[in-house]
Amino acid sequence: MITPGSRNGGVYVDKEWVKQQLSEYVEEKEEKRPVVEFLTKLFKHKGAVFGAIIIFLFVFTAVFAPWLAPYEYDKPDSSAILQPSSAEHLFGTDEFGRDIFSRIVYGSRISLKVALVAVGISLVAGTVLGALAGYYGGIVDYIISSITDIAWAFPTTLLAIAFIAALGTGIQNVIIAIALASWAGYCRVVRGQFLSLRERESIQAARILGMSDARIIFGHMLPNALAPVIVMATLELPKAIVIEASLSFLGLGAQPPTPSWGVILDSGKGLIGQAPWISFFPGLMIMLVVLGFNLFGDALRDVLDPNS
Repeated sequence: MITPGSRNGGVYVDKEWVKQQLSEYVEEKEEKRPVVEFLTKLFKHKGAVFGAIIIFLFVFTAVFAPWLAPYEYDKPDSSAILQPSSAEHLFGTDEFGRDIFSRIVYGSRISLKVALVAVGISLVAGTVLGALAGYYGGIVDYIISSITDIAWAFPTTLLAIAFIAALGTGIQNVIIAIALASWAGYCRVVRGQFLSLRERESIQAARILGMSDARIIFGHMLPNALAPVIVMATLELPKAIVIEASLSFLGLGAQPPTPSWGVILDSGKGLIGQAPWISFFPGLMIMLVVLGFNLFGDALRDVLDPNS
């Protein structure tokens, strides 16, 4: 136990107590549920199974797009303009005779790339900033929290549009814009976790033993704060896909002839009455992917963070 001591007017540290706290912490880590048990609990949820199937098909399509697409996504065909769904063109063709199915298959690559990279950047940045704010407190916490509150006050899509206006159009800039607009949520979650974790006696014991701040933060505290972050990232992936599609639909993201789902939607908006399939199928794909990630994310939250 750490108590004020009369000896030399300092602080008396019970070394046995310190060792006990660290041993309990190690035992707590060793008793964590194994991977098999975690997966068993996760896939007891019907939503997790359905969501995982959709996510698997989405990723599979993105990875193997060149082999799954029957046509080149950007090759026009004047003899097949605005053809409805058929055996030759499963999802029909657009105003240039391009195969919609092939464009959607290749578009899944763009959606997956944007989602993974943008969410990955925002997750790392937000987690590091939140960890620093929660661990050190004081002026560090004040500065980071103030910036976070400002970023959190604006809708993510609105912030992304503002960044796109400054950076310009294109997929790379869309990724940067989404990442810059999304980090604040992770920062708030991790900061809250660290504020409670830093008061644990095991963390105090680690400090007394002279462990470095980096080791305490990344080796002891961060692993115990990751559960809500993982859940949040799972739910942010479909959000990034929707934002990318929205920006491309507005002409602020990917540009034609790039087969982004948003670009395909935009190309069909003037042909709703004549060729509704151009807009219907990419819209359906967006809806299914978002549904899959949300179902899986909800199940993941129930398993990792049952008290939420």
